[in-house]
Amino acid sequence: MSSGLMAFSVDLDRVSPSSSETVRDQCEVHGSFLHNACFSPVKYWWLEKVDQTLSGLGVNAVRVEYLAGDQDDGDEWTAKSVGLADEQARAVTPERIAEIEDPSMRESVTTVLSWIRTAASRGHGIIGFFH
Repeated sequence: MSSGLMAFSVDLDRVSPSSSETVRDQCEVHGSFLHNACFSPVKYWWLEKVDQTLSGLGVNAVRVEYLAGDQDDGDEWTAKSVGLADEQARAVTPERIAEIEDPSMRESVTTVLSWIRTAASRGHGIIGFFH
């Protein structure tokens, strides 16, 4: 059975696990949804493969696999981690991405780099949910 990964760029100071609302509901109110078409549906093992490819490109401050929290509480990348990942991602040239042979992997890597750029530009972290 396949599932999906969804992610939100969010100011983590606005999200509280002790709130009466789920973390996911809080992300929908205080964050912005990050495009995830290439991650829905997806098998869990794919996330590790994406991490390996990102690491090979020099982006290892975050791991996609770590965003695979449950569908209500999620897991997060801190704003600091996202900022560091953004610095690493700046060194990844379009030519290096074009060298990724598998088109699905190329799309997944491009999507994650977009998430990182978006959240970093806002000073946000990222919260992800695997459903």
